[in-house]
Amino acid sequence: MFKSVFRRGLAAGVCALSLSVAQAADDSAGDDTWQFGGAIYLWGAGIGGETRTGDDIDMSFSDLMKNLDMAFMGMLTARKGKWSLLSDVIYLNVSDDKSRTTNGELIGQPVTAKLDVGLKSLIISAAAAYEVYENARTQLDVLAGGRYLYMKPDLEFRISEVGPFGPWRERVAESEDFIDAIVGVRGRTELSEKWWMNYYADIGTGESDLTWQLLAGFNYRFSKVDAAFGYRYLKWELDNDTFDDLAISGPYAGVRFRF
Repeated sequence: MFKSVFRRGLAAGVCALSLSVAQAADDSAGDDTWQFGGAIYLWGAGIGGETRTGDDIDMSFSDLMKNLDMAFMGMLTARKGKWSLLSDVIYLNVSDDKSRTTNGELIGQPVTAKLDVGLKSLIISAAAAYEVYENARTQLDVLAGGRYLYMKPDLEFRISEVGPFGPWRERVAESEDFIDAIVGVRGRTELSEKWWMNYYADIGTGESDLTWQLLAGFNYRFSKVDAAFGYRYLKWELDNDTFDDLAISGPYAGVRFRF
């Protein structure tokens, strides 16, 4: 009962924050009008973790790029005075296939086994933040919100026909999702007239045992946009029927804009 109420309440909160952010965003403060901005970026992330059966998950960024069907990564933020809203969306659709043929020593004929793997994932983070510290160079906010993780693995295992036995096929395709509440901090420090640094950390729990994220990056100002690059680490401790833990990490690069 409590879990159901928590899920509906947090889901509504995440959706409300996302809809609010979709109308605004930027990281500058000290104004009584809404200031808006956003970012689009490429996250050179690999996927790691462990299944409940103890099998390791290890998909490097090069593996993901070779088998990438579709990806979208973006961010929207909105700020008014000391208050701000932020939302981050990641969508990933990857697939791969592997096959192996035995030499036939055991049963007198070759046997081909093939594994098709697919993974669709959607990650949405949304939060409200409040500025707690500011000086000439540094600004620091505390934040609270939620994170949504959706995963749909698609696994198909096939074995070729063996003697009088026909081919064998098994498929697993069950989606899972998790909603967690998060709290954290974010900040920025001016390094020079053109260069500035941003940093972010959050931690939370709910339907997962634990989720946390770390991000640090550098930005260079142009006339209307900023070039951004850095490193991001995002992890869940799930302890469910499929995954024990899941981590996505790697460098990112993109463009931040104001409107």
